[in-house]
Amino acid sequence: MAAIIASKALSARVAPAAALRKSSRSVVARAATVKVVARSAPFCPGAVAPEILDGSLAGDYGFDPLGFAKDPVLLQRYREAELMHSRWSMLAISGMLAVELLGYGSWSEAPKALLDGPNGFATYGAGQALFFTVIGWAEGKRSAETDSEKRCYPGGAFDPLGWSKGDDFAKLQAKEIANGRLAMLSIFGYFVQGPLTNAGPVANWVAHTSDPWHANVSQLF
Repeated sequence: MAAIIASKALSARVAPAAALRKSSRSVVARAATVKVVARSAPFCPGAVAPEILDGSLAGDYGFDPLGFAKDPVLLQRYREAELMHSRWSMLAISGMLAVELLGYGSWSEAPKALLDGPNGFATYGAGQALFFTVIGWAEGKRSAETDSEKRCYPGGAFDPLGWSKGDDFAKLQAKEIANGRLAMLSIFGYFVQGPLTNAGPVANWVAHTSDPWHANVSQLF
């Protein structure tokens, strides 16, 4: 009789523990079946960003209508190419505006003005030689780098102000790529308006602000 009572008492203690283990396994199983939902694309409310564009890259707004981001290797290559073109475009925009603001004519006329000046060809040739030498050295250093992050943001001598060491570096990266994209669009606009209006961007802007109802894109038609 005593053995029967002891057996029932043991069963009463074991049963809740077994039930608890079963419940834990059930919770774990349910947790394992949870699916990760792709994030919303910031560029358009209601749009869904590709899974690979998780927001970790500077300037990532989930915009990829042509599917360039499907391959992670190519995505890194595209990211690097976009950043390099952005930096070149920002430099080019600054130069194209500077020559016109300084009175050397539009950006398309400035090289001719330099060539027509004293020792123009020699000056132009020396400038181009220096340009390609310095840029060739910098690009050679970048191409030799195997770290994909350092290929884009090398730091060191290429960061004399130490911006990459600050706490707001991520914000600066986002601002750089945003301004770079705007500069690339601006370059395209300059290339279009130059031959069509035979004037530089500064002259076009002055004319438009002086008479916006007539000096606009409609005058081309």
